[in-house]
Amino acid sequence: MNASSSDIYDVLALHYREYAGKKSAYLSAVDRFIVDHAPSRPSSMLDVGSGDGIRGMALAQQLGISSVVLSDYSAEMVARCRVLGPSDVWQTAAQELPETDRSFDVITCLWNVMGHLPDRLSRIKALTRMRALLSPRGIIFFDVNNRHNAAAYGWVKILGRIIIDTMQHDDRRGDASFDWKVGDKVFPAMGHLFTPAEIETIIRESGLQVRERIAVDYTSGMVSRSPLRGQLVYSLSL
Repeated sequence: MNASSSDIYDVLALHYREYAGKKSAYLSAVDRFIVDHAPSRPSSMLDVGSGDGIRGMALAQQLGISSVVLSDYSAEMVARCRVLGPSDVWQTAAQELPETDRSFDVITCLWNVMGHLPDRLSRIKALTRMRALLSPRGIIFFDVNNRHNAAAYGWVKILGRIIIDTMQHDDRRGDASFDWKVGDKVFPAMGHLFTPAEIETIIRESGLQVRERIAVDYTSGMVSRSPLRGQLVYSLSL
């Protein structure tokens, strides 16, 4: 049986800083994109799938944001978020973000949080909830694992995938099962890899529009405009 994301991240909490450090080039490149494309003088931020909250709080500081809400489904991650002293912490899944009168100028949902949601409808619901919480001038930032990432998987394999996905579309090809080693434990887990067309259809069906799209190499952090050269990173607006 596959472990839930909550179970895995409860254990990962103890090792999260070490894990993030191994992908620092990628994470830093995504963070630079957010800082460079955020609305001017944002006053509020929601980080969906915050992990231990350190990254979200650091981004808020760079953007000069004092009102910060962190959210995560994992109880252990939520406990670590609370220690950082944000304006609020929500323990919730991305697709179950609460209904509230609050709105946010910046909403982040980073490191393939969308790929850990169970199905397409959950992903649409998550983005729809984020849209409802977005201020009129606000921007949503998120990244996803790219099934058509030739930089990671090789050009021959990706050209084959593109041909198959074009001729016989099936989002389920992006579902991946794997063993995830966290500390001294190994969890059977699942995740989803998106094609550009798939995630951009989900964005449209959620009532949002793409402002910018880049690809970031998962190892080097190199940024490209080609959707075949890294993980997909988006900024969205109403």
